[in-house]
Amino acid sequence: MATFTDVFERKEVKYRLSARQAEEMRRALAGRLAPDEYGRTSVRSLYLDTPERALIERSLDKPLYKEKLRLRSYGAPTGDGLVFIEIKKKFKGIVYKRRVGCSYAAARAYLGGVPYEEACARFPLVDPMAAAESCAPRSLQIAAEIDRFMTWHAPLVPSMLIRCERVAYVPVLDALSGQPPADVPSDLRITFDECVAYRDLFAAPAVPTSGSARALSALLRADESVMEIKASGSFPLWLVAALDACRAYPTSFSKYGAAYRACMSAPAVASAIAQPTAEVSATARVDARAAHAHAVADQKAGCLAVTLLAGRPRRFRATTSAKKGDCCA
Repeated sequence: MATFTDVFERKEVKYRLSARQAEEMRRALAGRLAPDEYGRTSVRSLYLDTPERALIERSLDKPLYKEKLRLRSYGAPTGDGLVFIEIKKKFKGIVYKRRVGCSYAAARAYLGGVPYEEACARFPLVDPMAAAESCAPRSLQIAAEIDRFMTWHAPLVPSMLIRCERVAYVPVLDALSGQPPADVPSDLRITFDECVAYRDLFAAPAVPTSGSARALSALLRADESVMEIKASGSFPLWLVAALDACRAYPTSFSKYGAAYRACMSAPAVASAIAQPTAEVSATARVDARAAHAHAVADQKAGCLAVTLLAGRPRRFRATTSAKKGDCCA
């Protein structure tokens, strides 16, 4: 039996809410969804990117296909604690996430160049079942995909640390049948993220320690939160009505993207942009690398689109001038 979910394919819609809107939405969920067993959790995500931050640059251009790599922990990471290395892809509005779970020490070794299976063997998880799953064939396959991602975009370096306080709501299950209410999809998940903050790792130590007192910079106002609805199908009518009642509207909000924009708008960055003429060539090289990364991603998007459409049957329609007995080319 799996100890954690390692593959996701779903639609994820975000809403930026005021304190009043968030409270109204929580009341609307009562009886249908409730906080999961973990309750309020500190979620920490370490995003990796190229030295030019080409991945987030491309993501902000809202392309047809985009992808990113991150290391995520729920709570402060410890050496033998469970963390996830995740590839998150988005194609035509659908999010595809594949991840492996391993110890924090193994993740650091793996991202530092040690083969995944060797890193897991050297720094295993305490839970025997989780340790076995981290090296199961399915996990090794996902690790191979992460290897290809890191090779394709090499070199990758720690770019941004994002932290938030999250409460995840999941369907309430009936005590007898073990099923959710009839009007609640079984895979519906709604999260509320508060206290969203970031640390620019290009201007800070690349590997933050759990005891670090370095402050993070806030991304939202104190009374704001980000609600995210995650589902594989359409939203139930009661949820749509609740969103309409509190005037909650979808928004494009990427935590990494917002943090990157905040870093780029900082005074220090603004002064650095005004470079002397002697440094123009270095800037041109950075722009060229970013353009190359965009071109590579466009090529991958095209290949993915062809792959997804390849299985669809082609339809041919005879022209209006075609007569009975004629052949349609």
